[in-house]
Amino acid sequence: MDRVRFLGALVVACCFSAVLQAESPRVHFDMPFAVACRDVSSTEFAAANPDQKLIEARFEISSLLTAGNERDLTEYFIRIESPQRKLTVVDYLPKTLHESQHAKPISVQETDEKNASIGINLAGQYEMITGAGINTGLGAKKISCVKSELLPPLETVAASGTLLRGSAVFFKLKSSPRNLLEGAREYALVLRVPAEWRADYVHVRCQADGLERAFVSSLNQQVSCGRRDFLVALYLEGDVAARETAEEFARREAQLRTTARTGQKQSSTSPIQRPAADTESWLPRVLYGQAEKAAIPRQLP
Repeated sequence: MDRVRFLGALVVACCFSAVLQAESPRVHFDMPFAVACRDVSSTEFAAANPDQKLIEARFEISSLLTAGNERDLTEYFIRIESPQRKLTVVDYLPKTLHESQHAKPISVQETDEKNASIGINLAGQYEMITGAGINTGLGAKKISCVKSELLPPLETVAASGTLLRGSAVFFKLKSSPRNLLEGAREYALVLRVPAEWRADYVHVRCQADGLERAFVSSLNQQVSCGRRDFLVALYLEGDVAARETAEEFARREAQLRTTARTGQKQSSTSPIQRPAADTESWLPRVLYGQAEKAAIPRQLP
């Protein structure tokens, strides 16, 4: 008996240890440095808005699962923003999408059955139909059947919309058995810009959320599984000078990130070369927000 209890406890301990060691999903995002934009202004739009034009920008964002199980990913959140508020979102794809987990409508059938019987014996007297005597039966049976098909319940698998009075757009993608998240996806924007527009940039934020599983499913927690910010240069398709400017912008951003990483490594080994501010605090402000001069290290080129 003691041996059985010991083996049972060992099995439970192993199962518990395996659950604890199960990795939460981890996601790595990637996308191009620069995107060419196509002029999609219609004749009607150009006539009504001579000082503006419409451009189409397509962003391909890739996601790679580097740890954990893909089915533990629950949601991606993508936000594309014009930091200078110079670009206005007119249209975007994908749109909000609702999907059902059932392939066919759900059938519902309701039946209402009523029976009435009268028994009369050979002597002409009334007798219950369940009586033992010999009788003839006169019965009436009424059946009512209503059959209907209900549409299967819908779940939101993609939600999208604008933010900041149209200067930003968001895409929220939810995981489902028919809609797994890993891989490359394309997001398209139609932007309203000045007629003389040639180049600009946007800030793209990608975030993944997932489940951190516990020994009991009711204790599962929603956790962040990956996040990355990008600055993406935009340029007008066919404009060589604008493309070169966009590529130079991308090179300068990469150089700044490299310098920041190098300075962070030096600060961990040599207190004398430590930057005036921590990289994690000043670099996002320089790239994505309004940076204060006092917060930027003097050692930067």
